[in-house]
Amino acid sequence: MKQSLIERTSGRLTQFLEPVRVNSTKVGAMNFRRVHGRYLITNDAGYFALLTAHNFKRYLEGRIREDEPLYQELQDKGFIKGAKIDSSALTKVFREKNGFLWCKGPALHMLVVTLRCNQLCQYCHASVVGPSRFETDMSLETARRTVDFVFQTPGQHIGIEFQGGEPLLNWPIVKFVTEYARLKNKTAKRSLTIGLVTNMSLMDAEKLKYMMDHRVSICTSLDGPPEVHDQNRPFLGGGPSQKKVVQGIKNIFEVCHSGKYMRCNLPGALLTSTRFSFPYYKEIVDLYAELGLAHIFIRPMSPIGYAKRAWPQIGYTPQEFCRFYEKTLDYVLEMNRNGKPLIEKMASLLLTKILTRRDPGFMDMRSPTGAVLGCLAYNFNGDIFTSDEGRMLSHEGDDSFKVGNVYESDWEGVLTYPTTRICSSASVLDSQPLCSQCAYKPFCGICPVYHYETQNNISGLMPASGWCQTRMGIFDVIFKKLQDPANMKIFNGWLEIERRHLEALEAVGAPDAA
Repeated sequence: MKQSLIERTSGRLTQFLEPVRVNSTKVGAMNFRRVHGRYLITNDAGYFALLTAHNFKRYLEGRIREDEPLYQELQDKGFIKGAKIDSSALTKVFREKNGFLWCKGPALHMLVVTLRCNQLCQYCHASVVGPSRFETDMSLETARRTVDFVFQTPGQHIGIEFQGGEPLLNWPIVKFVTEYARLKNKTAKRSLTIGLVTNMSLMDAEKLKYMMDHRVSICTSLDGPPEVHDQNRPFLGGGPSQKKVVQGIKNIFEVCHSGKYMRCNLPGALLTSTRFSFPYYKEIVDLYAELGLAHIFIRPMSPIGYAKRAWPQIGYTPQEFCRFYEKTLDYVLEMNRNGKPLIEKMASLLLTKILTRRDPGFMDMRSPTGAVLGCLAYNFNGDIFTSDEGRMLSHEGDDSFKVGNVYESDWEGVLTYPTTRICSSASVLDSQPLCSQCAYKPFCGICPVYHYETQNNISGLMPASGWCQTRMGIFDVIFKKLQDPANMKIFNGWLEIERRHLEALEAVGAPDAA
């Protein structure tokens, strides 16, 4: 099957080169794409090579000599057929790259402890309610059953993440889940990490001390300077919120650097890009660097829920986002060259896949997607969803991505639920006609919820997919930057920092750290 795809490429190569005759006895299975004047070739093991037009033509025609270094590189990576190809080594690389396929259970468990929130974010797709709506708080019994269900899943690593609404509005349940999970883990002996996603407005000294004492990492939303953040994320009833976030981040750094809590995670922040962000890309990066944050995550919005209704005011085309992404990444790289370390998280995650052929746990960029196999979302009432995006649709009255409830379901039932199977099969890239022939297939993934919401098709129609266009544009940017050795040096430095950070997280989450 792969060979027939290669043989059929000769007809479409004329859009790039003069006509060539593909030497099917020498060219291994691969896909290709022209990126910034070079030809990117990739294969299912996750290997890639960037070739000049001249070398790409020689490769296709089988004219690269065996005594050339390029020949040895391409042979080692599985791009050249022949007796010398090490199939066992390539199989091992493929298995390690796709280790999540041998399902060990979801590693990320997102608990929505309340839908209440004190902000009215323009892009919020969580369908939050006002602070007085206590009926949307998770109860103590639901919290207990949710943690019990989490520990039913078989994965060695368990990551619990508090979401909302604003989780701190249901502070007693945050505390209960934290302590109950730590207690259960004394027997389960898993690698357990706990995190909180908060808007910082209710984070006081007492709560912060509790978070630090119980090794709960803290992440917030920071969309940039007040001109952007306050427009995106006003308080309910109006009023700026950016100062609260900035002060909250500074407070966490101060506590972490005091000496007592050196093992605790430093704060993280997430950027949601709206059209208001585009003119302020330098100011956004400067703010993250000034605060001492390790990462900036340039994320595109998804037109789901409320964000879908607000899209005419805050949205953009995939092309507009990719231009913003490249300008911002260029500025981050410039900052690194000037000795100011800051990691762009989107690039870091994708580079982990591209340069190390390891899965970084980026659920949206897996084939099949991380829904259920890598993550689960639990609503305040105990309903279980394939992902947080699937949970968000429930608040629009659509339970299509619900796979159970903690009062009724067990892990085996959720894993074998029809929706789980459908999401998994719909997100396998090899079953997509265009994705199966895309050079970015080894590093990419698709989101069933996104395509269900935007195209009314759980598998997605890739030629018209904003998801596909945006991710393809991001990959184009990254492979363009990889052609500069100075950028490659910075990227490898990022991956080394990320490796050490992962080791530190594993140490914090180890059973003997409890």
